Amino acid sequence: MSDMPQDHERILVKHAVTGRMFVNSGTDDVTYELERSGENGEAVLSIRGVAPWLAEEIRGVQRELNVFHFEEPPGSPPIKHWFYVGEHDVFYDEATSTLTIHTGSGITYKPDEYWA
Repeated sequence: MSDMPQDHERILVKHAVTGRMFVNSGTDDVTYELERSGENGEAVLSIRGVAPWLAEEIRGVQRELNVFHFEEPPGSPPIKHWFYVGEHDVFYDEATSTLTIHTGSGITYKPDEYWA
């Protein structure tokens, strides 16, 4: 997990095809942990507070998900991480309302380096 406080970072889970926002930790009542693994941007994202009906909708399009992690440190330009879910699995534990997304790859970019 990032060592930055979650009030200076957020995650988004979106449908890649339609752009539909499923989860936005900046506005939704959720908490999360993001554990990075591997050299290609693989990660495991666990989101607590996801309703069963939403988890079912997300699982229905799990191969078309994009996951974004924004680090927004005060006084510094943002850092954006874009993870692809692809053929990796999405799991839901109804007892804990936790959605777990395993990403297959990802990229990191700094928008200020492109649009300065």
